[in-house]
Amino acid sequence: MRQGRWYGRGLRAMLYICALLYLATPLLGYFALEGVFAQARGGGGPALIAPAFVQSPEWRARKLAFQVSRPRFSGDIPPSCPSPCTVYPSAFLLDTSVVEQTLEPAKVGKDAAGHAYQDPNMSKLCGPGAATNALYFWGLTPQQAPAGAYTDPSDGITSTWDAKHNRAYIAYLAWRTQMPGWPQAGMMDQHNPSRGVTLYGMRDGLNWEASRHDAAHWHDYFYTVVWWNQSSAAQFHHAVVDDIASAHVPVIAEVNARLLPNWSPKGQPITHFVTIVGYDDVNGTYVYTDSCGASTGCGSLKDGGTTTVAQAQMWAAITAIPVNPSTAFNAGDGGYVF
Repeated sequence: MRQGRWYGRGLRAMLYICALLYLATPLLGYFALEGVFAQARGGGGPALIAPAFVQSPEWRARKLAFQVSRPRFSGDIPPSCPSPCTVYPSAFLLDTSVVEQTLEPAKVGKDAAGHAYQDPNMSKLCGPGAATNALYFWGLTPQQAPAGAYTDPSDGITSTWDAKHNRAYIAYLAWRTQMPGWPQAGMMDQHNPSRGVTLYGMRDGLNWEASRHDAAHWHDYFYTVVWWNQSSAAQFHHAVVDDIASAHVPVIAEVNARLLPNWSPKGQPITHFVTIVGYDDVNGTYVYTDSCGASTGCGSLKDGGTTTVAQAQMWAAITAIPVNPSTAFNAGDGGYVF
């Protein structure tokens, strides 16, 4: 009888404990993760994990085999040859007259409305800047982005931008575009300080916008991520040549900016995005745009325009970024999107 009563009380107690643990697990997990990620980023809120979207294996195999043609819209430039293309020109340069004007805002300054602002996360906008330049070649003119006030959700700072230097489009991609299934609006991570854009965010932002928000087909639309340790300089070159000469769209690469000619080689390594808009196999070079500028204190030695770099030097800048394919907000690094 006592044994039976103890068993009944013990069973009830165990059930109560299990229930409490069940209810507390998310909270315990929050604090456990928060401790890890706060150490990694030096403070801030709980970590947002990007959705681990898995592109169709069949589609991705065709993409890596250069068998995915660029989808077309009325007025778009059609691909120059079927996929896979077998003959490429020895050199090709896209029309950069618009994208070479793209320039991220400064961390401190006056916005398009003449209002003073201070937002340190402005120096992290190389991802939306590179995406702005790439999407121009999908017929998405940066000047079409709505001018007006944009709020950086990581710190709540609002500033106003218009078509000058294509900044309204940068702000739209950074904080307003809404990719289905993403935990927040915009391509940017929303911790403060922001960690910028992951390669997953770049891939999905490009596909969502290039597809004109095609809810049914956007994810397997055109772009995929290639980690550099699963690639080679030759494979990267093939991706650049096929995208530029055949599909007439750029490739976006994540690089250590210190290894590129428009940056000073001195100082800490800087993880950065650039848009490759041309190549020349006779001279062994690539041409790229960089939305970071000297006048805005971003780090580049010049404003806008294009820069020519040796193909081997570009690959070295890409492979200088450690590969981290995790979907954590402070990961998703080490490769290119084509």
